Amino acid sequence: MALYAAARLVATGHGPLVTDPAALLAAEHAALPGAVFEDPIRITKNLPALAVVMAPFGALSIEAAYAAMLTLGVIAFISSAMLLAPLVAREQRWRAFAFALLAPTSLIALVEGQTSPFALLAIAGSLRAPPFWSGALLGLIALRPQLLPLFALVAITERRRAIGFVAAAGLVVLVSFLAAGVEGMARYPAILGLAATELRPGELGLAALVRRVISGDDLALNTGLALAIYAIAAGAVLLRSRVFATRGVDASLWSILAAPHALMHDGVMAYPALARAGTTTRATAVWIGSGLVVALVHEAGIPVAPLWLLALWFWGRGL
Repeated sequence: MALYAAARLVATGHGPLVTDPAALLAAEHAALPGAVFEDPIRITKNLPALAVVMAPFGALSIEAAYAAMLTLGVIAFISSAMLLAPLVAREQRWRAFAFALLAPTSLIALVEGQTSPFALLAIAGSLRAPPFWSGALLGLIALRPQLLPLFALVAITERRRAIGFVAAAGLVVLVSFLAAGVEGMARYPAILGLAATELRPGELGLAALVRRVISGDDLALNTGLALAIYAIAAGAVLLRSRVFATRGVDASLWSILAAPHALMHDGVMAYPALARAGTTTRATAVWIGSGLVVALVHEAGIPVAPLWLLALWFWGRGL
């Protein structure tokens, strides 16, 4: 609904309002009259360029838009699984494929009409594409800015990949300014501030885990935590290997752990690391089985997912 509301504003000629919380909530109520929404934390925190990309959905009714998004989401998961297949031992691929489509993280992403399946597709494609287009695919992650920083670090370490990354990310920013205007973009930091201070059930990041322990909701504290965790994540991604594929897989996993705001549907970004872990029948069964249990336990309110993601990074290639 949050994504549809922003797309609806662009489709109806009100692009400059895509960063106005009141206009976004009004668009949600107009799409589903009588529905009860939470509060402004529900609004999209993505750059306005995403609303431009999704404007064709906004031109449809919410029911038709949902059906189209669901269909494309399934296609994105199938395509991602095919692109990630070389990371998995050949005899394990059917198990990994079934998991990619039926895991709780996948089903939540599909049912909620999220863009995370398309972010996963961009990452999977970047691992197989020539350097320039690989960088360009990583640059498109700017459409989900909380996941971008680590992919930026991975991309800029090689010249042709860096050029593609800057071109794609720059295009996302340019389209955002053209859609929302200077005034609209001036409101965008306030929307990001909502994501920086909220602590929602099901958050997957390390910062959220620390904040639950210390009961912190101060913006300065949250910012400091985010910077510290991003620094740790950068070291984890860049120092482990100089091979792009390895860095790309590690960045996918750490992008969830380091993000100040990542929910269960963002867990699909760990799929490249899960694919890499599928070296034997035992390893595949252990990681997929434990991943299913962890997802369900985490959704029940026990924040174990960040610890499992760390374990996947440490031992995913050697179990």
